[in-house]
Amino acid sequence: MELEETALPAVVAPMRDVLAVARLGGRLFWGDGRAVGGIAVLGVCLGAGLPMLVAASLRSRDVEVVLGIHLGMLAMVLTIVATTQTAVTLSARREMLVLKRLRASGLRGRAIIGGELVNIVAQATLLAAVVSVILYTFTYLPAPELPLLFAACIVAVAGVLAPIGAVFSIVTRRPDLNAPATIPFVLASAMGAGGYGPYITGLLPGWVQWTLDLLPTGAMVEIARLAYRGGELGTLTGPVVNLTVWALLGLVAVRFLFRWDPRR
Repeated sequence: MELEETALPAVVAPMRDVLAVARLGGRLFWGDGRAVGGIAVLGVCLGAGLPMLVAASLRSRDVEVVLGIHLGMLAMVLTIVATTQTAVTLSARREMLVLKRLRASGLRGRAIIGGELVNIVAQATLLAAVVSVILYTFTYLPAPELPLLFAACIVAVAGVLAPIGAVFSIVTRRPDLNAPATIPFVLASAMGAGGYGPYITGLLPGWVQWTLDLLPTGAMVEIARLAYRGGELGTLTGPVVNLTVWALLGLVAVRFLFRWDPRR
């Protein structure tokens, strides 16, 4: 009993630190009107605008086509918000010495990085929810049959894409290059998720399609389609393994390669 009482603060304290950093990052983000407005407009235009245009242009209702565009654009939005924004945010925090000051305050590195990632995952999840609700309201796209699975999928994929953004903040030497460096990954993620439509995806060679399916957004589409259509959860083994491997690769890279000092 004494061991449990002693160990409890050791578990609670790191979580409290992570949430404190997440709240700090949230205040900095929501206090920047340009950043909030830019991400909101871009996310809604891509995530909701394009599927709405496709749904309106079809001569007859085709839920599968609209669903495919929805998931593909949602994958692009999640990648932009989680990966690109993580890379830019961490680089900016590093150059402004915010990360070093947080470490000097006594916070552990994992709490600092974890808090930043939690903040960005929350932003990505909120934007995905807004986009989805818009489509359910203004198009004939039905809500998922398994909404909890769909929500868990969005959170998990954002949680995997965010550490990948942290890796981009490591490999690019200048903060202003972080966003451009992630563009190929964003485009590949959207293509792997079917964001450019089934006809474009069908033109790709088989080995390219297979490679794109290995990206986290490929796993997202498999899980999300199951959430929309319903079915056996046993088929999720492959996508779950995919996301787990990507998460481990990202976290290990951040653990051993992340730089706290600004690049001079």
